[in-house]
Formats: sequence, C-alpha cells, structure tokens
Amino acid sequence: MNYFKVFFYVWKRSFSEAKYYKDVLKTPFAFSLKYFIFFCFLLTLVTTIYLSTKVFIPLNQFLARVPKVLTEVYPGELEIKISNGVMTTNVPQPYFIPFDRFEEGFEELEKEIRGISSDEIENILVIDTNARVEDLRRYQTYALLTRSYLSYYRDDGRIEIVTLDKINNFTLNQTIVKGVVSRLLPWLRLISIFLLPLLFIGIFLFFISSQLGYLLISSLALFLGAKIISYPLSYIKAYQVDLHLTTIITPFFLILSTLNIKVQFPFLKLFVFTLIGLYILNNLKGKTPRIVKVKKQSKRS
Repeated sequence: MNYFKVFFYVWKRSFSEAKYYKDVLKTPFAFSLKYFIFFCFLLTLVTTIYLSTKVFIPLNQFLARVPKVLTEVYPGELEIKISNGVMTTNVPQPYFIPFDRFEEGFEELEKEIRGISSDEIENILVIDTNARVEDLRRYQTYALLTRSYLSYYRDDGRIEIVTLDKINNFTLNQTIVKGVVSRLLPWLRLISIFLLPLLFIGIFLFFISSQLGYLLISSLALFLGAKIISYPLSYIKAYQVDLHLTTIITPFFLILSTLNIKVQFPFLKLFVFTLIGLYILNNLKGKTPRIVKVKKQSKRS
C-alpha cells in the first residue's frame, strides 16, 4: 500500500509543482526509475482491463458459440470417407454447404472465410467427385472437394490444391465433429486465461522499452535546451526529469489516441517534453538563491 501512496504523492507533485523538480534533481536516479516502472505497471493494468472489455469479453462470447456453430454447420446426414487417396460420400452430388448455415451474428466470420472472394460466393464447400478446379467459380464456393483433391481460394486470390493421395483412412461425420468439439471445448475456455497474462506482460514490456527508448531522444533535447538557457544540467539528470514528465505526458497522448483525436503537428510529443522541461528548469533557475560574497573589512589597528 505504501507503493501506491508514495507513487501518487510523487505523481501529484511532478504534475503540479515545478519547484518539486529541485528535489528530483537531488534524488538518486534509481528512485525516479522505480517510480517510472511502477507507473508503467499501473498503466499496463488499466490498459489490460480496457482491452479485456473490448477484446476478451467478445472473444469469450465468440468461443462459447463456436462448438454450437461447428456442430450445426456440419450437416447431420453427411459422411465423408477417404480411403487410399480417394474420396467417397453418402449424399447426392453435387452437395452444397452454404454460408447461410452460420447462425446470425457470425457475419464477420463469414467475411473472414471468404477472404478475397466476391459477393457471388455463396457456399463454404461443394462436394462433387467429378468436378474440376474450374468449377470453383461455377459452383460459387470457397472450397471444392472432389474425388482426389481439395481446392480452395487463398487470401491472395490464388487457388490452392491439396491432393488426397497421402490420406489412407479417414472418416468425417457429425458424430466425429461433436466428439472433437467436446474435447476442444475445455481448451477453448482456457484461451483467455492464458492470453490475459501474456497480454499484460507484453504491454508492460512494450511500455517500458518504448518509453525508455524515446526518452533517450527527449532527454537529449532537454539537455541541449538547458545549455541554451545556461542551466547546469547533465544528460543523466535530464533523463531523470523526463522520467517524471513521461508519467504525465504519456497518459495525455494515450487518451487522445483512445478518443481518436489526431493532432497534426510534427514532433509534437518531443516539443511538449522539451517545452515543459525547459519551463521547469527556467522556473528553478529563477528561484535559485544567489551566492553573494562579502569581503571582510580588516580591523584598523
């Protein structure tokens, strides 16, 4: 709890008091670095919670519906067998599995499956043992299963052909689909549990590395600016000042990005860092007490 108390005390003073940076310049660099890392931790926590509501909750809802969709989209009467590279089926041909078998709400999945295909494509799969690759367009299908190969559209628009000659014994029907789905269901439910910590770690490392890298440039600008206003400031201390400034400036730019507010100004962030840093240094410069040397008068003998 003391970490939060210290952090918000330092953050408040870093935000509201220019004179506080006089204390910052006196403190060890490690103090400011720890403060910055804790800031990244809190920012990552907030970002992860935000993304969870925007991504993981819809993802969980989607994954919960996948098993039902997979079992419903596969026709109950259809059985496909492949023996020694030759496909046979128990339904009249050509046999069509249309996109509209997907339940309402899976339109995005349908668009994703279609990839580069036009609106003319109406089927997920067509089965015809006597068909040729050219029949993909005629059947208005994403994939075509024939006696000896499976052909389908790739995302780049080209047609991929997969031969069945390496498949010796394979059977697919709705019972098998349901069995596979039931085995996969527990793993689907664990996806978010595994992805959430990975997302948190990834965002945390990204914030730290990207900010520390950017501060190498902003600190150089502040260091050079301090030379111009004749303020005695080393590069490492300029970096330390920017460690505190980034805990104020970075959330501001993240909020603008979240609200889709775009400010067209080159090097805006660098300009803001440098301008605020120079304002602080100039303020400290004006409050630095002057050392007045007084000559002692010698006593007359």
